[in-house]
Amino acid sequence: MAGRVEIVIHPTCAASYEAVKALAAEGLLGEVVLHSAEDPRLVLRLGAWSVPWVLVDGRPAATDPVDPGEVVEIASGAWQRRVEDPVEAFMATVLHSAYAAAVAYLHGSLEPVIDEALASAAARSPLSGLDPAEVAAMVRRDAAGLYQEWEDRLMRALGVSFARETWWGLNGSMGREELRQAASPASVAAWLIAKASIGRGGLPPRPLPPRERVEKLAGFIRRAAAGLASKVRREQEAILGDEEYWRLLRENLGRG
Repeated sequence: MAGRVEIVIHPTCAASYEAVKALAAEGLLGEVVLHSAEDPRLVLRLGAWSVPWVLVDGRPAATDPVDPGEVVEIASGAWQRRVEDPVEAFMATVLHSAYAAAVAYLHGSLEPVIDEALASAAARSPLSGLDPAEVAAMVRRDAAGLYQEWEDRLMRALGVSFARETWWGLNGSMGREELRQAASPASVAAWLIAKASIGRGGLPPRPLPPRERVEKLAGFIRRAAAGLASKVRREQEAILGDEEYWRLLRENLGRG
């Protein structure tokens, strides 16, 4: 049987959306405690680096990338998967966390995100038995090489996040040209600083983003603007327009 399963979601997160819908389809939504990341106090208290953030008996047990079937397995106590490469799993988790990716990209280093809670979620530690401290140590041993290997992927993931938040900022009225205009290097640099910080927490001592990395990110957003705008529009319109999903959230968020 599963222990106490809690899940921190944000309503606009595609992985959260899919997890909630899958749990409802299997009749398991009432078996988990569903929290909303709209409450920053809860996010800080539960140490949620990303959403969905799944805890089993208070321990981080999964986060994005997580497919809805895996969330169902965790909720039902049927999880029997293997984590073949915990370092790869950790890096994929950083990639899928807009916050962790922004911190790493701003610093040009994985060091600020090598955290045992994040490692626990990435390695499914309460379920797999992998020691999060050992996973974190494995990442730290090759942190510089891993950052260099993954930097381009981190940059592209941040481009999607920038596009999504620009879509929100423009109240859903954003096409290719609007996104291109928004993605000046100065605006992207300001966004990156804000994305990678909680107040000043998480900022480098001299929080001036390296020009080369900022221009690389801004250039990617401008080149890919048409595809990014279309992707974000489809994703967000599907979520925001699903009345059944919003009913499920009204009935289940904060219960338990």
